[in-house]
Amino acid sequence: MEAPVHGSTGYWADAAERRRRRRAFNLLMATGLIMAMLGLGWGVFFALRGAWAVAAVELAIALLGGVVILMARLRRTRAAAWVAFAGMAALLCFFSAFLDASTTTIPGTSHLFLLVLALCAHHVFRAEPPGLRYGAVFALLLAFAVFAATPVGTPAPFAISDDVRRIGIWVNLATVVASFLVVMRLAESDIAEHRALHRALRDALSQRRFELFYQPQVDGEGHIVGAEALLRWRDARRGILRPGEFMQAAEETGFILPLGQWVLQAACTQLRAWHADPAMRSLRLSVNISALQLRQPDFVQQVSDAMARAGIDAGRLTLELTESVLVHDMEDAAGKMRALHAMGVRLSLDDFGAGHSSLSYLRELPFAEMKIDRTFTRGIVRDAHAASITRNLLQLGQDLGIDVIAEGIEQQDQFGLLGEQGCRLFQGYMFGRPMDVDAFNRRMGAA
Repeated sequence: MEAPVHGSTGYWADAAERRRRRRAFNLLMATGLIMAMLGLGWGVFFALRGAWAVAAVELAIALLGGVVILMARLRRTRAAAWVAFAGMAALLCFFSAFLDASTTTIPGTSHLFLLVLALCAHHVFRAEPPGLRYGAVFALLLAFAVFAATPVGTPAPFAISDDVRRIGIWVNLATVVASFLVVMRLAESDIAEHRALHRALRDALSQRRFELFYQPQVDGEGHIVGAEALLRWRDARRGILRPGEFMQAAEETGFILPLGQWVLQAACTQLRAWHADPAMRSLRLSVNISALQLRQPDFVQQVSDAMARAGIDAGRLTLELTESVLVHDMEDAAGKMRALHAMGVRLSLDDFGAGHSSLSYLRELPFAEMKIDRTFTRGIVRDAHAASITRNLLQLGQDLGIDVIAEGIEQQDQFGLLGEQGCRLFQGYMFGRPMDVDAFNRRMGAA
């Protein structure tokens, strides 16, 4: 696993984040503007008629809309969303219960805005945890259902008069329809961007703009014993893009699956090419596997087919998995990993120590290798605590009979200290940055 892109999450990752923020900003601005205009207009109207209780509620809605607009413009999107939806829901419920309740002659319509609010919440809270996101939508829909099913009753003494409500019905209905159209238009633009992104990734694969780079893995003597395959996208406008710059987009569009299959087949094909060279036939190649890939029912067969097409020794292929890949369905993942192990494929636990369950995974699953996370190796020389951790991890690997690779090695003193602790496999910029296959082959020839 290579280091993240420093200072930026990358073009496509940034683009995805920008789309989410823009969508939330536009919806909040639209919500705040509608609240401000309706609240102010009706507030002035009812104040001129002397209906001060109703005017106060309407002006409160207008004030709330202004606050939402201000907070959205200050980029406090999450806080603005909660102010908008919690405040508006409370005011609409009060309005529907006391000021605009259905009577025998005029139906109430204020509760219809709860539907628009629920639709907006579904989009604005998209980045929130599912329980929070769908919980907010469910609460708003439940409130709508309660008011829609409430039987006709006697209006409160300070309720809006029927002559005003006869006009208000059409104003409310027109506003609800217009609001629905605005939200739908914003959603359509988001879908269009999603499709364009998927098309860009698909075109890049079909036009062979993706390729594998290789970062050397060395032994204690500095000899190259293998490599990690790292995906790159050669884009005409932005140059060479690293996974952190487009992988999130690939996951969002579902393109990670065909892309992952291509990476697996390309890696096996490269192993076959290396096998034809006596100086390189002993090299092992590591490939990162995503959670979506591992969850595919036929993933084991995909790996088997890729190796069979390339005609390679399974022991030369290493599949790297992080703890986050394993947490979704442990039983299913374990079954597939044991099947891969039985085929001879090596399995590596990447970023070991970064998660709380790493030790149990090593004990229960057929890993042949673990990679010490760079967060431990980075400060090993200056931090006695980090040095103690790496020493214990190396001892753990020895006790379990599995290989241990120290990642993120950039300096000679890191290399030396880890070697003294018993580490025999290393990866990092000190031994070479990710390079294209021609550069890697030249490096092997010069080694």
